[in-house]
Amino acid sequence: MCAPKWQYHEPDHPGADFDAEAGSYDSYTQKFRDIQGEIDEVLDCLDLQPEQCLLELGTGTGELAIAAARHCRRVYAVDLSAGMLAYAEKKARAQGVCNVEFLPGGFLSYVHRGEPVQAAVSQIALHHLPDFWKQIALHRLAALLPEGGKLFLRDVVYSFDTRNYRQFLDDLLAQAERQAGSEYAGRICEHVKSEYSTMDWIMRGMLERAGFEVVREETRRGFLALYLCRRI
Repeated sequence: MCAPKWQYHEPDHPGADFDAEAGSYDSYTQKFRDIQGEIDEVLDCLDLQPEQCLLELGTGTGELAIAAARHCRRVYAVDLSAGMLAYAEKKARAQGVCNVEFLPGGFLSYVHRGEPVQAAVSQIALHHLPDFWKQIALHRLAALLPEGGKLFLRDVVYSFDTRNYRQFLDDLLAQAERQAGSEYAGRICEHVKSEYSTMDWIMRGMLERAGFEVVREETRRGFLALYLCRRI
């Protein structure tokens, strides 16, 4: 089904060139993210059961999808980047994981045709959408989940005092450069300038308006947030 002319076109604003970076993405992100720790946190929050199915939007190189597949019946791993999907599928095959379907699509374009899902997850991806389209994306996610279904969302969400935004952002960039070098700091700079991260109070409101109860909310370093939600 063709999207209407007025719909936001997600591939127009994907951030980095993920197709080109697929092969090096894992080693690069390990410099500034505890990927295994994040996976453990997601799996602990979702408490997936052997008969359940999981949807991941923005799967990237498939690290979480492959790990989750060992805990549930099937994982539908969705991403806009053909390069990332191909790399993730190759990784899954190499690890003998065969219950993950890697599928093209985005928050606004993915149409689920598989088994019903009981949980959904998205990490560091929703900020690619402006706030109006974030709300639509959350409505679409809620529609895929049954009552009581879980959503785990981790994203770049601002919780710092915006009256002091200059000092906060200067300090953030300086810390990023010390932690992982000038390239990482440059990416954060570009994110702040060009991406669509929103405020924590707006994100919580959008989740609730989409039909979710926020069971757990954590903001970290004024720049990151996670939400564990239940479909009501």
